[in-house]
Amino acid sequence: MALVEISNVHKSFGEVEVLRGIDLTVEKGEIVTIIGRSGSGKSTLLRCINGLEQINGGEIKVAGELVHSRSTDLRKLREHVGIVFQQFNLFPHMTVERNITLAPVLTGKIAQGDAARELARKVLAQVGLEEKIDAYPGQLSGGQQQRVAIARCLAMSPYLMLFDEVTSALDPELVGEVLKVMEDLATQGMTMILVTHEMNFARNVASKLVFMHAGMVHEEGRPADLFANPATPELANFISSVR
Repeated sequence: MALVEISNVHKSFGEVEVLRGIDLTVEKGEIVTIIGRSGSGKSTLLRCINGLEQINGGEIKVAGELVHSRSTDLRKLREHVGIVFQQFNLFPHMTVERNITLAPVLTGKIAQGDAARELARKVLAQVGLEEKIDAYPGQLSGGQQQRVAIARCLAMSPYLMLFDEVTSALDPELVGEVLKVMEDLATQGMTMILVTHEMNFARNVASKLVFMHAGMVHEEGRPADLFANPATPELANFISSVR
């Protein structure tokens, strides 16, 4: 059974149909990169996988559980499905440690105190920021803040991580440090779905490339194959425009 199963998913905002029958599966350990022009539905799809948006038709299963069923505890689901956005969404009045440990403490995964601090140290080490444990977000660069946001997700021990254009709000010189963290997670076996414009990452790190166009999965396959031989003019034009 695939970790994520998306079947004939439709999503509209008013009269505008944003997702028009999406079918996609993600196996455990896969790195799936979603590319496409703005307005193609990429970010909306990620938000639907995490239950942040309701769908109008079809179904999404994560680890065999129907995301949009009334019986599904979305708060519980989100403990295992982390999402990182363009904006870091850190609490400015809390230290890095508190930002990271707030959710694990509130959900009862870990007790406040030494155990929580040790957890913060552990996940900060994964993103190369252990020395920033007592800093406040305002004392960090944008790249460092985004790495803390990733560490905050890791603190919940997710089995799936979703990344929505996590480098697009960063200055160019800071992009590399965030991509390095994501590459490291990939080598450790984390299942990831990423919406990104970073074509080198999509080409060299992803195990599956998904090209969305007009609210549909237009092409999908191995990155090397799709970059070398796009089957449609839409993908060929997109690749040539972002190289």
